[in-house]
Amino acid sequence: MLALIPLLACRHDLEASDTPQHGPLEGDGPAGWHYVVSLESSLERASVRLCFDGRPPARLVPTLEAAAPHTHGMRLSTGDALPREGLGHGLGSASNDACVDYEVDFVGLENDVGTGRTVGRTGQSLMARPTTWLWRPDPLPERFDSTVRFTLPEGMEASVPWVTADGRPRGTADTTYALDRTAFEWLGYGVFGQFAVDRFEHAGASVELVTIDVPIACPPEGLRRWVEDGVETVAMLFDGRFPRPRLQLIVFPVEGGGGSTVYFGMASRGGGSSVLLFVDDEAEADALPGGWTTVHEMLHHGMPFIREAWMAEGWVSYYTEIMRTRAGHRGELEGWQQLVEAFGRGRRVQVDTTLAETSRRMHETRAYQRVYWGGAAVAFMADVELRLRTQGTVGLDDAMRELRRCCGDAPRQWSAGELLEHLDAWHGRPLFTETAQAVLEQRDFPDVETTMARLGVHVGPQGEVTIDDDHPAAEIRRSIMAPVTTRQTTRQTTR
Repeated sequence: MLALIPLLACRHDLEASDTPQHGPLEGDGPAGWHYVVSLESSLERASVRLCFDGRPPARLVPTLEAAAPHTHGMRLSTGDALPREGLGHGLGSASNDACVDYEVDFVGLENDVGTGRTVGRTGQSLMARPTTWLWRPDPLPERFDSTVRFTLPEGMEASVPWVTADGRPRGTADTTYALDRTAFEWLGYGVFGQFAVDRFEHAGASVELVTIDVPIACPPEGLRRWVEDGVETVAMLFDGRFPRPRLQLIVFPVEGGGGSTVYFGMASRGGGSSVLLFVDDEAEADALPGGWTTVHEMLHHGMPFIREAWMAEGWVSYYTEIMRTRAGHRGELEGWQQLVEAFGRGRRVQVDTTLAETSRRMHETRAYQRVYWGGAAVAFMADVELRLRTQGTVGLDDAMRELRRCCGDAPRQWSAGELLEHLDAWHGRPLFTETAQAVLEQRDFPDVETTMARLGVHVGPQGEVTIDDDHPAAEIRRSIMAPVTTRQTTRQTTR
């Protein structure tokens, strides 16, 4: 049952780039190319036919270099073998509209630790990063038309995060999916086999809920309510609509937890928005809604793809606490208490570097809590300053929606500096860069208690929180954290 856990070679809650290292990502090339992927019933191998529109490229290369040794029989559909050129194969002898055939060994990929454990299976399910079998032109053209269609044994399904190319229902034998640049460059997952799929619309998003085929206590209707709750919670920040038109959510049950909730999660963006969650197989339906990891991973899809962890993870961590309270999973006072305790976890991590340097070296030092909650402190301090300056008319909620509008769909990574400067221009003053710079240059954890006091939130000597409803900024305080009494606006968007 635990065979797929090593797939998560990346660290907790992080997105990962899969940018190829073997050539430029621009230049002339074919106008389009199309894959037909045929999987064996054992899910041990796949046969791939790749056909080009017009002139083929000079050579094909593996999207994930480490996967190259597990691709075999690279040849033209005429039967002619293709010569090896480094990690790739030359196509100099191919005619226009040529097709290439090759086989992918999923067993070899699964057993090869050098691939980063990018493939795994359990029961009748196979989960694999598409970059393990997507061979592509080199260089990748600036613009192209690329599609994938799957041929599966009877009774099996496919789930991928990509948009359909022809309007057919998802998951059928005739469904064709469109690939954009991010499908080749960023992390994503495909799931194949005999698993449960629940497809539904909620809060403006088409949701594909995939449950790996191992036993789980929570019934399907409970899983749907849990996912709907998470989608609604995030949608509240974005005017009642989930920030992406589609969401693939993969549930992998993990045994032996005694009824806890979600152990681990990861958001990915390769070709579309996806969330992978490892869930206690004994978790009851009522225990899942409002969970930290679920909301956190979904919130990543409301942010641009940001290079620096302190902003990518920190701002999402701040809103994870905020939105769970606004959604009514706890009262306002408890929400402030939980935020104070989260900042305390960041403060307790002993480092001798600035937040900027700690963020750069986070995976080396494993100072995750310091980076997450140091970045969340930047978000909190900017939020309070913005609300106080505008007398509550503008807050970080508005800034988050602006980042979603300007940059959320861009097929590129952004630096934190670029986005902060954009927000400064949007606001008309350098509030965001100044707030961030002051924190990023510190070795000590920021003084969030002073910022809380500006709202009438007081932290006692044992970390206990009290709130002053007579404070001049009490209404601004409530606007940050107080639960929203109804989700009517969100529910209306799903009808």
